[in-house]
Parts: sequence; C-alpha cells; structure tokens
Amino acid sequence: TALYAGRVLAHAYPDRAVPTPLLEELVRAGHLGHKAGPGFRMHVGKQPEPNPMLAQILEKYRAGGKAPEGEEVTDRLFLPMLLEATRVLEGGIVRDPSDVDMGLILGTGFPPYRGGILRWCDTEGAGKILDRLGRLTALGKRFEPTETLTRHARTGELFYPMSKVILASAS
Repeated sequence: TALYAGRVLAHAYPDRAVPTPLLEELVRAGHLGHKAGPGFRMHVGKQPEPNPMLAQILEKYRAGGKAPEGEEVTDRLFLPMLLEATRVLEGGIVRDPSDVDMGLILGTGFPPYRGGILRWCDTEGAGKILDRLGRLTALGKRFEPTETLTRHARTGELFYPMSKVILASAS
C-alpha cells in the first residue's frame, strides 16, 4: 500500500520523502480503500464521495489552519515527482525522458493528458517551475531544485527538444 511504500521511501531518502500521518490514521481506522471499504473516498453509489473522516484528519495537520488551494496543491504533488524524475536522469538510472514519463503514467496513474511529468515541465517552463519551488522551500529539502532543472531554466533546454517547435507554433 501507499503507507508501506512511503515508509520504505522515507527510510531510503529521509531528506526528500516525508511520510504523511494521514495514511497512518486512515489505515488504523480500517479505511483501506475501494476494495476493502472506505479510503480517501466512500464508494456508496455510482459516484465516489469524499470520506468525511478525511476532513477531520486533515484539519489536525493544516499548517496555520489554511488549506492549500489550486496551483499549490498541484505543486505539492507534482514538483517532488518532477525533482525525482530529474534525479533518475542525472544518475543515469534512466536515459530517456519518455521512459520516465511512461513509467509515471502507467505505474502511478499520472494524468496522461499532461504527457508525463517531464513533458509537463517543458509545457510549464523550467523557469516558472523554479519560481514555484521557491515558494515551497519552507516545506523542506524535497523542494530544492536539482542541477538539471536549474540548467533547463537557465538555458531554455527541454526534455523533449521537439516541444520547442510545437510550443512556439502554438503561441
């Protein structure tokens, strides 16, 4: 489950993987997800509904009582993923950005319409992403930019060089 995978990642990368107490509480309460009952959502009718217990748990962990909204939610989810994707490229673990993107789409359910995390970065622009990371530095090292992302922002380099042609023609 996500809880146990999170523990393994937190042990391996304590500076970048921060386990959430939210999952601990949901599992402790027996809220294991769709196949075993409620999880993040309640599956009562055709459309899943938010689990009311989740709101109670979230309230305890909100920093300053303020819930993140809009782009901040996306950034908190996507930016650590993007940074890890750049690390596997930097480390030579994966050579081709499309392999990373396909792995995230098929393996984690990353939204396919975004083309993968690295294509998403090309579309958003590495410079804008660096600015957004800057707003999240207080949340820890997991939001520190990598050399690759910093270089892309400085030089305009893309993970998918043909994107430059496509993006230029769209504007």
